[in-house]
Amino acid sequence: MKPFIWILAVLAGLAGLLAAWLIVPGTRSTPDCPQSVYIVSGPDGEPLECVCAKGSMATCFKPGP
Repeated sequence: MKPFIWILAVLAGLAGLLAAWLIVPGTRSTPDCPQSVYIVSGPDGEPLECVCAKGSMATCFKPGP
């Protein structure tokens, strides 16, 4: 009986981890990509130039020549 309880506990733990892994990415907010290139304010207040690919933000970098 004891191994059965341990197996159930491990399976329940794995199911909880899987559920958290599936739910958490959906709650993160990402900026929409209105254009292929746009300027946003970075964490330190400086402007960042961001590039979108297929509707999602691909990368951001400091604007320059």
